[in-house]
Amino acid sequence: MGEVHTIQRNGCSRSCLSRNIGLRNVVERGGAEFLPAVVVFYQKVTIIECVISLYLIAVMARPLSPEKRSALLLSATRAVAEHGVQATTASIARSAGVAEGTLFTYFESKEVLFQELYLYLKQSLAEAIMPDYPHEADYRQRMAHLFQRYVGWGLNNAAQRASLSRLAASGLVLDETRIKGMAEFLPISRMIEVAVREGVVVDAPIELLTSVIESLADTTIDYVNKYPEGAERHRELGFHLLWKSLSA
Repeated sequence: MGEVHTIQRNGCSRSCLSRNIGLRNVVERGGAEFLPAVVVFYQKVTIIECVISLYLIAVMARPLSPEKRSALLLSATRAVAEHGVQATTASIARSAGVAEGTLFTYFESKEVLFQELYLYLKQSLAEAIMPDYPHEADYRQRMAHLFQRYVGWGLNNAAQRASLSRLAASGLVLDETRIKGMAEFLPISRMIEVAVREGVVVDAPIELLTSVIESLADTTIDYVNKYPEGAERHRELGFHLLWKSLSA
């Protein structure tokens, strides 16, 4: 006990015995063993304050729960799909069955939550498209795979599709987040670039071409939802229109 430690309290550093370690380290290196020395040294700090501080540090040190994080992202998906980016963190937390303070344990701000939600939704879309993407097939087959998997994902995940669309149009998604979200889809971007270069697809900016693909896929999804009895035929027609519009 002949050493002096430093603990952080209310954002300030105070010398408690001679080495510079934070309150978290004090707890980790002995917890209750250091408590008497802390109380003696800080005459203005009561035992209750120290106990509360140690308790809070112990709570904060607990590992985060993947289940709670998933529940918060699912709740955020539904909230943004329904209310857009005006959805409140209080309502998201309540729907997930946790306190609002718990939400900020997992996502330090609403802005961070939206970045993580965007990546979560893009990952969901990638899981529907990329695992069996036919890298060696011809351009038409690869485009058909992309189109039909996107349509299938949209039909089976209405809230995710709506939430992703609203986030993408909100202006709140950072460029670096969009780049991360595109990482899984790089084989598709390269495919389109090569198809343009080889004259298979009309010579247009990649961003415009991908917008056309998404727009026709979204139109097909909406039409199938409206007229589900002809779903397969509508999906075939949707891709036929897409290929006609993209072909050079």
